[in-house]
Amino acid sequence: MNPRYLGMAVITISLVVLASLFYLNNILSKQSLENCVEFCKLQKDSSCSIESCKANGQHNDHEKIISALELLVAFLAGLGFYLSLTKAEKIIEQKKYDLTKLNSEEKKVFFFIKENKDKRIYQSNVVEHFNFPKSKVSRILDKLEQTGIIERKRRGMTNIILLK
Repeated sequence: MNPRYLGMAVITISLVVLASLFYLNNILSKQSLENCVEFCKLQKDSSCSIESCKANGQHNDHEKIISALELLVAFLAGLGFYLSLTKAEKIIEQKKYDLTKLNSEEKKVFFFIKENKDKRIYQSNVVEHFNFPKSKVSRILDKLEQTGIIERKRRGMTNIILLK
């Protein structure tokens, strides 16, 4: 799975859970306040206040748990944000070449070009490496070019050879 999409999914789920936790915290706060008011009415004590209410202590426990959960979900959202910014790995596919129609010399030249594809390979490099006459190298490269394996680009008085 693409890390970017996974990150977006984690962010979305985190936001939904975070909103739910805030909503739950709000409901518990209201319920705790109502319980405290009821408690003070039952006590019939004029000194009873919300701060001194025993139910308020219970609300603080719920608030601590929800705050810890909110931090955990915020961390997950941050992780999702990080994942959404990462780039997907590029898969490099190696091209397969049909070498069945080539003779042994043409295959040798092809493998030389393939091994040195990161460097600039000139037609003169092939002539020097194999000690073939220029005309023979030209014919071999013509055949490789006709089969669609290589491409020659003119550079001044020589050709650069590239794999297709």
